[in-house]
Amino acid sequence: MVKTRKGARSYRYLLGDTQTEAARLQYQARIWDPDAHALFDRLGIRRGWRVLEIGPGQGSLHLDLRRRVQRPVDIVEPSAAFRSRLQRLVARDGLGEGQIWTETLAAADLPRGSYDLIFARWVFLFLPDPGAHIRQLAAALKPGGRLAIQDYYRDTFMMIPAPAEWPPFRQADHAFFATQGGDANIALRLPALYEAAGLDVTDIAPTIKTGRPGTPVWTWLSTYFLRVMNDLAALPPFSPAAAKRLVRHWKAMEQKNTSLLISPCVVDVVGRKRRQ
Repeated sequence: MVKTRKGARSYRYLLGDTQTEAARLQYQARIWDPDAHALFDRLGIRRGWRVLEIGPGQGSLHLDLRRRVQRPVDIVEPSAAFRSRLQRLVARDGLGEGQIWTETLAAADLPRGSYDLIFARWVFLFLPDPGAHIRQLAAALKPGGRLAIQDYYRDTFMMIPAPAEWPPFRQADHAFFATQGGDANIALRLPALYEAAGLDVTDIAPTIKTGRPGTPVWTWLSTYFLRVMNDLAALPPFSPAAAKRLVRHWKAMEQKNTSLLISPCVVDVVGRKRRQ
C-alpha cells in the first residue's frame, strides 16, 4: 500500500493521460525540447551522474538524459499509461531500467543524499505545496547536486490583436490550476523556495516563443486552449458566453497572417545543494 508523506496534499494531473493528451505532449516536446537540451548543456551533465526525473510524461527528455549519463535514470511517474510507453522506449537503448516510483511525488519515498541532478519540467505548477516538494527533492540531492526545474510564468500569454475577453480568460487559466492547489506562475516563487530549502540559485533563464497562424507555436497554443475552453468557461470571471466570443475571435485571427500568439514564459531555475 502506498502511503502519502505526512502533511502532503493530494492532487491529480488536471489534463489526464489520454491518447489525445499524449499526442499534445509529444507535439509540445518537439517545440520545447531544444530549450531543455540547452539547459542540460549548461548543467554540464556527465557520464555516470545519478539522475532523477519527475514526471517524464512521453519521455523525450528522459531518453536524452539517459544518453548523457549512459546509465538508467530514475523517475517519479504516477500515470500507468505514460510509464508503459516509457518502459517500451528505454528497452531500446540497452542501459537498463532505473527505479520507478508509481505514486505522486508527495508519496514517493526518495533516497536521501543520492542524486547529482533532479529535473522536472511543467510539474510544479500542478503541485499544491511546492515548498514541501522542493524540500523533499533537496533532501534527495547529494551535497553539490543540482535541482533544475522548467516551469511557467503564464502572464506573458497574449494574442495580438487582443480581444476584450482576454483578461477574464487569462484569470480562468490561473483558476484552472488553482482548483487543485497549483500556481500558474510558479516560476516566480521557485528561487525563494530553493533558498529556503538550502539550495543556492545558480541559474535563472526565461524563454518566450511567438507564432503566427500555421506555425508550430500557434498550433500548439491553439490546440491546448481550444481544447480546455469549456473547462475555463466554468471559472469566473470568464463565462460560457465570453468563451464563445473568444473562440470566434481566435478562429478569425487564424485567417490573418498578421495575427500573433505570444507564449507563456518558461523559466529555467537551477539550484545547487550547499556542501556541509
